[in-house]
Amino acid sequence: MRIALSLRKLGVLNLLIAATIAVCSFKATPADAMTFQQVSGPVECAKRDCILASGLVDGQTQGAFRELVRSRHIAPGALVILDSEGGVLLYALRVGEDIRKAGFSTVVGGVDGLSGEIRPAECASACAFMFLGGVERAVAIGSKVGVHQIYANLQARDGLSVGDVQYLTSLCAMHIDSMGGGVGILVEALRTPPQGVHWFSTEELSRLAVVTPRRSNLTLASN
Repeated sequence: MRIALSLRKLGVLNLLIAATIAVCSFKATPADAMTFQQVSGPVECAKRDCILASGLVDGQTQGAFRELVRSRHIAPGALVILDSEGGVLLYALRVGEDIRKAGFSTVVGGVDGLSGEIRPAECASACAFMFLGGVERAVAIGSKVGVHQIYANLQARDGLSVGDVQYLTSLCAMHIDSMGGGVGILVEALRTPPQGVHWFSTEELSRLAVVTPRRSNLTLASN
């Protein structure tokens, strides 16, 4: 089943409300909305297009991503560099699907403004599901990937019902499976309170297929 067809189960309005507040930033002061920028500084970008994606995933993220890919004629094999503390779950799943359809790879990292090289960064919460869209996936040295439970930050009467959470969880499970990740990714998310983050160790990154076997000069993050 395609994630794009998943709206029929809950009712369009209810799911969109749920998705708007699910898997928000784990930091007290969230970053700005996600932006996309074509970069060429890192050595990993010498022979392919690279897109730096930084900020929170929201309702505009998928459209902005598609527009950059279309307008810049980004070819399959491009690298998406992710630096994000989270955002909206449903939209992150959709962008992850777009990344896979386009044949792009992903790496967790930022881009140093002075050297132009990839620097350490974090990809947490909803970002982790976007990251899984990469055909090849790596974590730059010093960078981290983390997950936690789905949660709502609205008043209780407007929050996610048990059914909403279960259905969103099923979408995560389908996404992880279709992207080639291990079920342990979801297990760690489900048992980590929303106030915290489970940061995957180097061993977990490989064992749970968060990353794919290394085929580039990017070094995996240490514990």
